[in-house]
Amino acid sequence: MKEISFFRVSKIVACLLSFTPLIGCMTVPHPFEKQAGNKGGVLSNPPPARLIVPVPTESLLNDKESAVLAHDIAKAMLDQTVPAVVGKAQKGEWLLVTKVENQGDMVVPKLSIISPDGKVQATRDAMPVSTKDWASGNEAIYAQVAQQAAPIVNEVLTGLQARQMVSDPHSLKNRPAQIYFEGVKGAPGDGNTVIARQFVVSLNDKLNAIQQDKSKADYSVGCNVSVTNGAAGTRGNPVQHVEVVWRIVDKKGKEAGKVTQINDVPAHSLDVYWGDTGSAVGEEAAGGIKRVIDNYSGRNNRPLAENGGMTKAPLVTPPGLQN
Repeated sequence: MKEISFFRVSKIVACLLSFTPLIGCMTVPHPFEKQAGNKGGVLSNPPPARLIVPVPTESLLNDKESAVLAHDIAKAMLDQTVPAVVGKAQKGEWLLVTKVENQGDMVVPKLSIISPDGKVQATRDAMPVSTKDWASGNEAIYAQVAQQAAPIVNEVLTGLQARQMVSDPHSLKNRPAQIYFEGVKGAPGDGNTVIARQFVVSLNDKLNAIQQDKSKADYSVGCNVSVTNGAAGTRGNPVQHVEVVWRIVDKKGKEAGKVTQINDVPAHSLDVYWGDTGSAVGEEAAGGIKRVIDNYSGRNNRPLAENGGMTKAPLVTPPGLQN
């Protein structure tokens, strides 16, 4: 679950603009104007329900060291939000198989992703290590190899998911996301109506559509507004604290993300009319929710080539082992 703050700079967003509402003068940020990173693109739903990491039998290590390597790889994959466990290779499971090859005075760990039908979907080279260092039994080396390889494997899984989505006519790569809007609650005055109206207008596009039947929706979106008395404010002018929380839930009831909008306004300035303030809240929330759905569904991810491709990692000498 990822939370995007309306007023605070987040890992994903950092862009602030301002406008003048009908009542008073306040600064309203537009944090969804552009992205400042790709953290939100981390794989949320990889192809495997779980990824089995067998203890390698061709690791050029003894049994104990091979087991350490397997556990390091599984832990590194978990850090990438991929459900990986160490276990025996079995049919019908996604596997991440490691094989280590000698290449002159270096060894190169190769990680292959194998689908439940037994086909190798892709193979990636991990960090090359000198033969001497690999045979030293230094477990820090195995951990570093695993940590370097995990994002590469995660990228492959993301590409596999995207490739499956391309071939599925019902996936969100081939149709708009259907979104059931539960409305806005808790705002004083006409806030619920103004925010909701602008949200619906701003959300509808080629990739997202409002769905009236919740049972047919891919996601449900609900919004709660709270207005509480705040500090006295500058020059003794009282303020109120406004917090708007949008919650996005997938069809299975799992939270896909949140968009939170926070601001302080002149006390009671929103008791009756929200005007441009309400429109800004609805418009900016729609942009944030679109990004949540993009990231959660993976619909913008690049498909993996059918041949799986090949990449090589740069030569790295493990820290502390330089001669």
